[in-house]
Amino acid sequence: MAHALNEYLRLSAPHLSPRLISPTALEDIERIARLLPPVSASGFECRLGKEEALADFGVRFLAADGSRGVLAGRGDTGLTLSPSLFVHPVWERLRRFGAHWDEPGTLLQEEIRDVFLEFDVEGAPAPVPIPSFFIEYERKAWRRLEALEESLALLWGEPLAPAVRDRVVDCLAALPPEGQVSAVGAMFSRRFDGVRLCLQGLGPGTMPGYLARIGWPGDLAELEALLAPVADRVERMALSLDVGAAVLPKVGVECHLAESLHEADTARWTALLDALVAQGLCLPAKREALVGWLGHTHLRSHPEVLPGNLRALSTSLAPRALPVFLRRINHLKLVLQPGQPPEAKAYIALLQRWLGHDVRRQRYVFGDLEEVRDAVLA
Repeated sequence: MAHALNEYLRLSAPHLSPRLISPTALEDIERIARLLPPVSASGFECRLGKEEALADFGVRFLAADGSRGVLAGRGDTGLTLSPSLFVHPVWERLRRFGAHWDEPGTLLQEEIRDVFLEFDVEGAPAPVPIPSFFIEYERKAWRRLEALEESLALLWGEPLAPAVRDRVVDCLAALPPEGQVSAVGAMFSRRFDGVRLCLQGLGPGTMPGYLARIGWPGDLAELEALLAPVADRVERMALSLDVGAAVLPKVGVECHLAESLHEADTARWTALLDALVAQGLCLPAKREALVGWLGHTHLRSHPEVLPGNLRALSTSLAPRALPVFLRRINHLKLVLQPGQPPEAKAYIALLQRWLGHDVRRQRYVFGDLEEVRDAVLA
């Protein structure tokens, strides 16, 4: 590959505390990143309650940065996935999905905003790493069941099992009026034949009742006790649960803040992490490491260390725009599963954006490449 995602990770490494991700774990992640194109959004899943500094790795494919076309195998993007990946049938199916998603006017293009690949990293990765796969819906999507079914049939190579489909339909029908499915996961790497549903619009007041309606076999009182200390510190929550022929007992609750891309909300993230430390779910050293991750990087004074793909783009837009890397916390997740103590995880993000000056309107613009390029070259 001419350019790969590990070039971006090198810029973030100085800001990643070894308390979050050990040097060995980061090397394992970089081996995966060498096989992937330099997408504008990637990140790490870090465990907060244990000393081990292990992390999983996530990559987001979008339309706006051209990575949807890379997944589809289009030749006009200038970027590619490593050909070595396609010896495995999972990657062949991912490409087939990408081609359908990339086709204008299709149901998938109408419904799906982006896709997220998550790689479990414990020890050196396999020569062909196999991810879990999440489709994430457009905000204004109708969220038609047909889009979910078509996506999963492409990814699995076969239709959704009738018993699983029936249970998914039951889970969606039981949502309150403000609830909706935001993402659906196919867990290739974990040998799970059902799906993971990610549901928005539920909070501490409605989540227990919803779980009771769908026959969740977990302990509602335990869940309520877990959420109570953080409920007034978050902007919104999202529920993730695994659905096979039955609803499985493991659940995760995502905790989000409505922070701006322009500036990290350090004070509020610290307050939320403090609540987890008080519950024994986050080690103080990991709280400090997460707060230390927040920030941004631009390389105007050191263009020679820019990744190659950005150097060419930056030259074509200079001096009107420059690339910026944002380091953010996407969300925290609280996890309950039978026979294990509650667990907290942090999902930290590395986002590549552009800052430009719109001479005609005499204002600065900040966003993805397409948005900023249109503004500064208009």
